[in-house]
Amino acid sequence: MLTTQPLPDSGSPCRSTGKRGYILVATALSLPFLLGVGGLAIDIGRMYITKNEAQAYVDSASLAAAKQLDGTTAGIARASAAAGADTGKWRFDTTPFSGVTTKFSTSSSGPFVAAPTSAAGYLYAHVVATVDLPMYLIRVLTGPTATISAASVAGASTLTTLPSGVFPFSPYTRIASPDNASDPYGYRIGNQYTFRWGAPGDKTSCGTDATMANLSQNGSVRGYCCVSNSAADLRQAIVGGRTDSVTIGQSINMDNGAKNTEMSAIGDRVAIDTNTTSATYAAYRAAGTGNGARVVVVAVNGGAPNYINVGFAGFFLLNSDSYDGLNGNDSACAEYIGAWTQGETAPAPGGSGGYRLRLVK
Repeated sequence: MLTTQPLPDSGSPCRSTGKRGYILVATALSLPFLLGVGGLAIDIGRMYITKNEAQAYVDSASLAAAKQLDGTTAGIARASAAAGADTGKWRFDTTPFSGVTTKFSTSSSGPFVAAPTSAAGYLYAHVVATVDLPMYLIRVLTGPTATISAASVAGASTLTTLPSGVFPFSPYTRIASPDNASDPYGYRIGNQYTFRWGAPGDKTSCGTDATMANLSQNGSVRGYCCVSNSAADLRQAIVGGRTDSVTIGQSINMDNGAKNTEMSAIGDRVAIDTNTTSATYAAYRAAGTGNGARVVVVAVNGGAPNYINVGFAGFFLLNSDSYDGLNGNDSACAEYIGAWTQGETAPAPGGSGGYRLRLVK
């Protein structure tokens, strides 16, 4: 009699139970690793975001602080206040920064101090922000929080070349007969000076500026510079700032002729500003309503025959009435404000010259 043998049961309960047990053990053993990987992905990602938020904050705060530095203790106080007033936040723009320190230095590399005994030469602001970020999945490695910090240094760097944007006039220095011997150009802040003079090349009616007769050595030069001889180009440069590149130490291309019809362009430049009425730079700043169109930079030269550019100087254009009706026999005046920072209406750092406000590190 033939009999059949049952085939082996590949799905026997004992084997199924063994597989399930193996998976359970493997899962249990790998769970810490999986949680660690998840923790790295989540918590380290949060740390990275917080670091970027902190860096954006200190960059903004250091620039705001450096903008206020002008070599005075009042400037230091304004800089500290400006950094503290920055509204940047972290934790997805919901939490203000609290652990913030602001210090200052005469060098971009420090040392930095919070309250220098003398503010002279302090042109750099250093802002540090620190936050304690709660950790969730990697607390065993980092503790309950991770300390995230960011730092930034901002300051004013000296400009030796302006590729464009210089106001197209170049006044002479007053070193031979200075109003202020400590000023690089012999000027005094707050005084009016001639940057466009009349025939025969020594006419001025700008406040205390009575030295043109001693300086003028070329009767055909009226102060215009840095553009072609085209009257249209000159007008465009006065109003819109499109000028040739100017570098300290190089000869300035002084223009000849009266250019009578272009004098009204100075008034047009004033009209662009949102404050056309303030009579002085101090009043203009106090009003706080100007857009900076009346704050200009000129290349100062050492006179004939080469008209070498000795540096850049900041000037404040007078109200538009001061330039109405001027002709080739008249002078155009502006108030000397000292140093000038590109794109800013606030006082530049101490001294004279042209500066660019930027992040250093």
